Amino acid sequence: MTLRKIIIEYVSCILCSSMTVLLNAQETSWSVETSLGYALPHRSEMLAIVTGHSRGINLRYGTWDANGWRKNWSDHGPVWQGIQVGWLNGGSSELGKMASGIWLVALPILPNWHVELGSGLAWSTAPYDPVERPLSIAIGTRLNAAIHLGSTAQLFQFGKGWVALGAGITHFSNGSLALPNLGLNNVHVRIRGGWKAKKRITSHIPLLVDNQNDDWRIAFATRAGGRDINLPGGVLHPTVSAGLYAQKRANVTHAWVLALDLAHNQSLGQFSTNSLTTLQRLQFSSLAGINLHFGRGHLMLLQGWIWTQPDKSLGRRHLQALFSYDFNQKWAIEMGLRSFRLRADYPFLGIRFQPDKAH
Repeated sequence: MTLRKIIIEYVSCILCSSMTVLLNAQETSWSVETSLGYALPHRSEMLAIVTGHSRGINLRYGTWDANGWRKNWSDHGPVWQGIQVGWLNGGSSELGKMASGIWLVALPILPNWHVELGSGLAWSTAPYDPVERPLSIAIGTRLNAAIHLGSTAQLFQFGKGWVALGAGITHFSNGSLALPNLGLNNVHVRIRGGWKAKKRITSHIPLLVDNQNDDWRIAFATRAGGRDINLPGGVLHPTVSAGLYAQKRANVTHAWVLALDLAHNQSLGQFSTNSLTTLQRLQFSSLAGINLHFGRGHLMLLQGWIWTQPDKSLGRRHLQALFSYDFNQKWAIEMGLRSFRLRADYPFLGIRFQPDKAH
């Protein structure tokens, strides 16, 4: 692994940790869960390495509340926010095991039924190695991103204790920073027991004031990322880009987004027999989607289309997911991923500036 890749991974780790939204609610809870599932063989290459059921154990620590930013999501009950640390056995020696730390929110659909969203980092015990692990083709690095989507229903409660049953999918991937990167999708069911503690948490960082009169907001972003292509462990090709966002408020929980993106993609030269000029490496894109608001944290999901210089092997259509964290009213840090055909990614880190609205 080159020094540049090591630096990118460690910087990503630090930034992801710093973007974890602080627990600022009033009722602390602990829970332990165990899960059973399997690694979804979403690519034919994975059929040979998905040979057994996955098994996991997780510990969660967080808070319930219906105040602050959570009030916007609490029509059917309180919102949970916290951190999950877990250990997953992928079900085969080729898939190995994953240790993970994930920030989670649980949004109520009904008083005892919640939808879970989360993101974080994971550490693989069995990344690809041409000598030691030539069949471990799911993951190419030890450090990976983790994305979780699930649902949980509380079965019964006794005093301060409770038991819940849930199901979900957790995706592990390095975003094509190093190949191979088929990704690991763990589909699972789980049972969780928990209790609410008497300890109370005080917010160390005040929530930003959400001005409901700002119907339209403009923001600018600059980003840097990279991509590994062709052979595993190849050269990491850098990408730099600039983005322009126009957000139209729908309500306090989300806004609709229109965006333009201009990227200089160094990897395009690998698909051409001739040397490309700077202009021939520029990709201009338009995007549209939604931005979900969780206090200082925001999750933006966009559908994009590349108009100039598309990657011939991937096409023009892509999904773009962005998690951003507000330092103040004007500045935010963002971490994002461009995904083509749900199989090839361009991860990036960036800084976003949102000027004051003109009056």
